[in-house]
Amino acid sequence: MSDVFERLKKKTRPSVPARDTTLVKVQHDNLLNDQISEFSHSSEKPKPDLDSEEVINDKVSTSNQEQQLELPQIVRRTIRLEQDIDTNLDSFCNVNKITRDTFLEAAFIVCSENEELLQEVLSRARKRYQQRKQAGEQRKFQTLAKKINGELP
Repeated sequence: MSDVFERLKKKTRPSVPARDTTLVKVQHDNLLNDQISEFSHSSEKPKPDLDSEEVINDKVSTSNQEQQLELPQIVRRTIRLEQDIDTNLDSFCNVNKITRDTFLEAAFIVCSENEELLQEVLSRARKRYQQRKQAGEQRKFQTLAKKINGELP
């Protein structure tokens, strides 16, 4: 029985070399395949021009780097809204063909550029914050009362 285990332990599995999955290489290979297939009906096989391939690769990598530098960094957040405001905001954004995120970004930018408007928004935000805080405390006490009375598991 131990002989069987020894043979299984010594048995080696064939390994496959790792694939190169870089995007530039894939684009480069597709470009070569297109060139070859385009001229595949001719009697002479064209030799790929290495200088032009390097130029294409340099242009692709440069344009990708430029695009990455220009793109803003995006952060995901979850926001909680009152149900009526949520519904109204959704319909407003759908009608104007924008997202909630872009509306919020634009509103913040406009407010930060207009001090009077910013103070008005801050005043309302502070009032709403206090209202939410009180509502949260009320919900907490209601839940505690239900637990004490044995209504919740």
